[in-house]
Amino acid sequence: MKTRRTGYIIGILMLAGMLAGCAGSQKLPDGFDEEEVKAAAEEVVELLNDGDVDTLVDEKWNSTMKSMADKDMITKDVLPIMEDLGAFEEFDKEAVTGSKDKDTEQEFAVAIIIGKYEKRKAQFTISFDEDMKVGGFYIK
Repeated sequence: MKTRRTGYIIGILMLAGMLAGCAGSQKLPDGFDEEEVKAAAEEVVELLNDGDVDTLVDEKWNSTMKSMADKDMITKDVLPIMEDLGAFEEFDKEAVTGSKDKDTEQEFAVAIIIGKYEKRKAQFTISFDEDMKVGGFYIK
């Protein structure tokens, strides 16, 4: 199934240089604000809902994500998933935690958001670096 394969591709993107060696959840690292992380994650989802790939990649992605998930890839593999969900209704549940890359020791804030859509719910896991740029993205 194409949607499942695309989900796996996006899952791999989440591992892009930061979450590959993470061992479980951590508290939110110092320097991150829980409400700011939630708002930033909601903004990423809203950009996807609107199909605004240019803003998403140009303004929200960090350099690692830009090298792994360019505009063409998002347009080809992610936007069809968003279309299959139907119309966005609301954000349902949100949680924020921390994560650390074992190789680089870099800390990330991780937002997990459930979005309610016309056809079904979707879970977004979005990781932010210290500059509040997206360093990892996963949708299921």
